[in-house]
Amino acid sequence: MGRKPQILIEQMALLLASFIWTAIVLVAIIFFWAYQDVQARWEYVVNAPPQALAQAGSTPTPSPTLWAGPGPTLTPTPTSPPTAVPTRVVPMPELLPETLNPGETPVLVPVQSPEQSQDQSQPANVNFLPTATPAPAPPAPEPIQDVPAAGDVPTHLSIPSVGIDAEVIPVGWSIIQKDGFEYSIWQVADYAVGWHKTSAPLGQPGNTVMAGHHNVNGEVFRDLVNVEIGDKVTIYAGEKKYDYVVDFKTIVKEKGEPVEVRKRNAEWISPTNDERITFVTCWPYTNNTHRVIVVARRA
Repeated sequence: MGRKPQILIEQMALLLASFIWTAIVLVAIIFFWAYQDVQARWEYVVNAPPQALAQAGSTPTPSPTLWAGPGPTLTPTPTSPPTAVPTRVVPMPELLPETLNPGETPVLVPVQSPEQSQDQSQPANVNFLPTATPAPAPPAPEPIQDVPAAGDVPTHLSIPSVGIDAEVIPVGWSIIQKDGFEYSIWQVADYAVGWHKTSAPLGQPGNTVMAGHHNVNGEVFRDLVNVEIGDKVTIYAGEKKYDYVVDFKTIVKEKGEPVEVRKRNAEWISPTNDERITFVTCWPYTNNTHRVIVVARRA
């Protein structure tokens, strides 16, 4: 008779211990994700310039978030043969490029109509760092071109300090249609660095923009976050060599931010009057909530 109560007590003790360990594991997971978010925000505060912090301190008016999952791009079929078909201008994306893990969908905003784009004016000189006042909107975009009219097309990138050594290929953007809206999203090259072919070519004044995956499809920019100011960057256009030096690095929050904040972040890849290279990738490795921005200038 005395053995049964002892067994019952032991079983209850084991059950209680399993509940306690389950609670400990859940608390540890919650603290781990909270620590990642706090660390990301602290990295941004430490690395961001005062102007960028001034932007972050402002209170933008939130815009409704629109879900835009991947879908087919439909081309309207005319009911009768048209006499003249105007060339359609596809607006460039207004946000930074992003890495999407399998199953993820981008959070985007509808592209502007051609009539809205034609009302915009030519921007003034763009400073090296974004300012608290957003730069004027760019003019109506030109149709996508395969190669620029002048300058050298980048073909290979090397950043020895972080082990980046990859082919560079031109990329543009894609149009996604969802619920009657069109969404414009930058393409990101797989197993290579993608050069935004509408950005400045090498050897010309302007902002040469390159983006790459950091946790999928080659992970060419996995270690971009580890570059330091002063690191050497070499970009080739065929056999021609261009040398740069890392001049600036920052991390900006994208996931969960209002559209106004994400558009300000995208000013990093806007055209400039000076000659520079801007690299973009997602961060951290596990959830892609931020963007790493690295700027290099001619050595």
